[in-house]
Formats: sequence, C-alpha cells, structure tokens
Amino acid sequence: MPGGTKVTMPEREKVAGPYSQPQAKASAAQPSETPGAGTLLPHLAGPAAALRQVLAAHLVRRCPHIIEIGGAGLPITGFLTHSPTSVTVIDPKIPAFAAESLNGAPCRVRHLAAKLQQVALTPPPEAYALVLLGLSLKPFGRSAAVPAELLALARAADVLVIEHALDLGRASGQIGTLPAARQDRPAIDLELRLNDAALALAGYDRRRFLAFGA
Repeated sequence: MPGGTKVTMPEREKVAGPYSQPQAKASAAQPSETPGAGTLLPHLAGPAAALRQVLAAHLVRRCPHIIEIGGAGLPITGFLTHSPTSVTVIDPKIPAFAAESLNGAPCRVRHLAAKLQQVALTPPPEAYALVLLGLSLKPFGRSAAVPAELLALARAADVLVIEHALDLGRASGQIGTLPAARQDRPAIDLELRLNDAALALAGYDRRRFLAFGA
C-alpha cells in the first residue's frame, strides 16, 4: 500500500472518532480524549503509566510513518504532537478505527483490531518508527510470537521503541530477539520504577525502556 504499512482492513472499521478532528491534538502532559481507544487494563489506568507514551511520542516525532504493535486502551495516536503521514496501531483488543487527519493535518490513521500475525506488514517507503510498549507478544496459530515480518520491521525502522515490565516472564523471553535484529546499539536503555499502586500490586512497576535510532 503506497505511503504506509500494507494492511488488510476489517469491514467493521469506521471513519469517525476523536482522531479525525483538529482538536484531537495531544500535549506531552495530557493525551487527547480517546473514547474509541478501548478499555485500559486496570494496572495501566493510572497517570504514571502514560509516561511511556509521552516518551515514545517525543522519540518518533521526526518519523512520517508510525507503526505501533499493541496499544489497546492507550494507543500512541493521541500522544503524537507532530503531523505524521500515517499512523497504524495493531492490537486485537483495540476498537477498529480509521481517519484521514490527525492534529489538524492530513494523516492516514488506522487502528486495526487484529492479531499481529493476521496483518500483512511491509516497511513504509519513507522513514518510520516501530513502537512496542508493554511488550507481551503471543503466538497465533502456526505463527511465532515474534514472526519474521516483525523482525524485518524492527531491523529497518529508523526509530525502534520497546518497553516492557521487567518482571513479566513472557516479555523477558522476547526482549532479546528484537534488539538482536538491529545493527546499532540502543541510544536509550532506561530502567523505570513507576510509583503507581495498581502497577506495583500487579508486579509490573519495574520497567525497561529501549530506543534505537532516536
């Protein structure tokens, strides 16, 4: 698909919602109102959890194309402060959504309610960022949790942002695979402790934030 990620669009996708409006522009301190974003997991509902999206939005601000894997309930779309050409968010729990503008400028916005392995991904023709916040991928059918297509995207991304809970076993088993696809070292390798009671109760308050090409 010219100008962005090659995707198969669900029939139920709707062109409506807050991202299509000029007033949907986000600030670094507070994201846009996003009633179509989905339902947050309880341990990610506190204000501290949004720091991850704020950091990621800053790091990808020079990329015309943004691809996020995950993001249900808190997609990066509402945190972006620049005017990208396209934004694609893929998560089975996110409401399907489409718009042709973001932050008052033309932009192809697509939220795809699908498993990663159900979407045909090809690198965009221009500079792009790949974002994986709360890394916790699962296999689907015969496809691996981290398929070759995702590794290819990670390898070619101008900016790659990965964030995960240090005490989540699934993420610990995957975090080595994606960085290994890169030729460069991370520009940012940061350990965070988010002092949020719900995160601490879930055991996910200790986190790691990685950024390549930033």
